Amino acid sequence: MKTGIQNEEDRLSDLPDSVILHILSFLKTEEALQTYVLSKRWKNIPRHLPTLIFKPSHFNYGHSFGKFVSQILSLRDHSTPLDTLDWMEFDQDFVEPDILKSILEYAVSHNIQLLRFSITCEIKQFPSCFFSSKTLTSLDLNVHTSIAFSGRASFPNSLNLPALTTLALRSFYFCAGDDGCAEPFSAFNKLDTLLIEDCQLLDAQILCISSTTLINLTVNYEIGYNYLDSYKCKLSTPSLCNLNYTGVLIHNLCRSDLCSLKDVCIDVFNPYCSPYKEYYPFVLNLLLELANIKSLTVSSTTLQVLFFVPDLFKVKLASLYNLESLQVKVKLLEPPVYYE
Repeated sequence: MKTGIQNEEDRLSDLPDSVILHILSFLKTEEALQTYVLSKRWKNIPRHLPTLIFKPSHFNYGHSFGKFVSQILSLRDHSTPLDTLDWMEFDQDFVEPDILKSILEYAVSHNIQLLRFSITCEIKQFPSCFFSSKTLTSLDLNVHTSIAFSGRASFPNSLNLPALTTLALRSFYFCAGDDGCAEPFSAFNKLDTLLIEDCQLLDAQILCISSTTLINLTVNYEIGYNYLDSYKCKLSTPSLCNLNYTGVLIHNLCRSDLCSLKDVCIDVFNPYCSPYKEYYPFVLNLLLELANIKSLTVSSTTLQVLFFVPDLFKVKLASLYNLESLQVKVKLLEPPVYYE
């Protein structure tokens, strides 16, 4: 009598390669690679993976993780496009600049569409080919530097990424152009979602965010900047609908076109406990620059900052005239308010 196990069929191996590769794309790359031991049918399938997702684990890489990724790429079938390279959550893993450059060059040459990585690398300039990809639609970059390395990577002003729709940048420098302003996003003709986190200006006092297609903008500054180092942020974004600001407010917002803006969220806080009184001009200026919004969300710490505005209730805020929704996000652990 045959057991049920003996009668089982390997239906998974009978599936077309395209279906198997799609299934494997949902696994971490380390797990997907291990499927080669299942049978001869599976031996070469991992070499054709269009999606590579690397996550921290107890997998024994035997050397630095950057070299591990580089080796995985070298073992791929080079005729297979690389759609996705997801290399997040490796902030503590140091990657040599040459290895990072070779990985980026490989990704671009294999028609990368989605690229995400968060690493530590002492790199100041990315390879020029990286910023001329015709296929890249989503880019998420987070490059940390070691304490011994002064400086951070610069995001160039002149780029050619015609397919890019989503961009997230963390810990970058924006460099000044010929006019003294940093304007790194104007060449992205399809960009609709932008996130800027803990980025600074280099040799510039004005950050220009200029885009006719941008719909969602998130700005996050949570590291220890001095309010005296503030700069102007000029928005020329006629299609912008959603604006989200979180962290230490160090900008003077200067708008030229925000006619479509409807939803705004402002969460100003100061984790370094300097006097909130220093921040109220920035918050007030932001509210004064907004107009015709339908929904406003503010944190309780933002209200603490506004407490210092002289004659606050006499200030006319055009941003509130057409308001349909007002929400206050209460924080349980708020920094102390400083009084004078």
